[in-house]
Amino acid sequence: MINTTMTELRRLNADDMPQLSRLHSVVYNNRRVFTEGEPRDPLSLPPEWSWGFFENGKLQSGMMEINYLMNFDGNSVPMSGIAGVGTLPESRKGGLVRAIFEKLLPEAYERGVIFSCLAPFSYSYYRQFGYEISCARNRISIPLKDFSHQKLRGNFTQVFPGDDTTDLAEVHSEYIKKVNHGIHRDHWPENLAWRQFTNNDPYAKGIFLYQWKDESGKNGGHVKYEVRKEPNKTIASISELVFRDMESLYGILSIFGVQNAQIDGFEWLMPSFIDPMDLTQGISKNDMEIEQRIILRDMTRVINVKAALEMMRMETMWMDKTVTGSTSTPNLEGDFCIGVEDSLIHANNANFLVEFGKQGKRVSITKKEPDIKCDIPALSQLITGYRSLDSMLFSKQKGLEVYGNRNVLSGIFRQRPQHLTEYF
Repeated sequence: MINTTMTELRRLNADDMPQLSRLHSVVYNNRRVFTEGEPRDPLSLPPEWSWGFFENGKLQSGMMEINYLMNFDGNSVPMSGIAGVGTLPESRKGGLVRAIFEKLLPEAYERGVIFSCLAPFSYSYYRQFGYEISCARNRISIPLKDFSHQKLRGNFTQVFPGDDTTDLAEVHSEYIKKVNHGIHRDHWPENLAWRQFTNNDPYAKGIFLYQWKDESGKNGGHVKYEVRKEPNKTIASISELVFRDMESLYGILSIFGVQNAQIDGFEWLMPSFIDPMDLTQGISKNDMEIEQRIILRDMTRVINVKAALEMMRMETMWMDKTVTGSTSTPNLEGDFCIGVEDSLIHANNANFLVEFGKQGKRVSITKKEPDIKCDIPALSQLITGYRSLDSMLFSKQKGLEVYGNRNVLSGIFRQRPQHLTEYF
């Protein structure tokens, strides 16, 4: 019998979006009623930010490739956020997701994308495409009785859908400059990202957003949280807390100290560069209860190795003192050669000579033998600063070998603050 199946792999258009919505309904068990001809949600992402694999005109597998601008060592770089990955049950195990990645990743390289990030359902599944864990978060839970003596500090203003977002954006822009993987919300046109962020009716959804200013009127940040009922308790779950400095953080958290009659506790997926014990400042009790659980949520992939090396800070330590209390040391002078293996983006398969000093930095492709050899998952952790070279070597992680120049490499590849600030 002749196989007459016609296949097509491409970016989606507006006419394809109902098929993608139905695919996501099946894959993620989202129940909804689909109405033919229903108007497009004005807060939805552009159709061309999605990919699909079609058989005879029917979408079998798809994913979103969201256009972000991400902070990386003080640079604003293009990042592709992968989301909504799914295949219809009858077409699984056919390599359709792999086929999309094999087309998407090289194209992203050609478009100038530097990194790609995602929140995986399986770490091992996405490692085959070059992604590796890049951001950890501390899920902390604190009973509000431990905050009950805290007085409300500063001034809070509740933000509603449609309100001006200028004050929110001001501190958010400062915050993301201090952490790798911080996402610029002003990058999308028509203020789309901020309109999405503030588009929650607190009375209908129980999601609250407050802007905070200190006693002098200085803008210090904001908090967004959802109040949900659980068996025998009510919890405030923080989805975003952006702060100018540690004093602003304590001021923002004071909103919970006055709600202990209605809420039993709060939880927060706190960025890992903050020590949960810092939250005990001002608490007189010796038996304050803090539950902590490490969440390894996000994965990153280097898309353009040469460009990432050109933008990476060549310092022995980089930590902004407004976040951690640490300061960076002066630039090193020297060079190293790194060999990279990438099975999906062939332009990354090379030995890169990195030379740096007071006059700047140069990255070039060389035939010189490498001092260090990495596959893409290992390099993605090293180059973003999620892990230091020393910790990775101690763990015997696969995909990494060091042959020499250890002092320079250990000084360059150090841990830096991380926080992927968007959920997708």
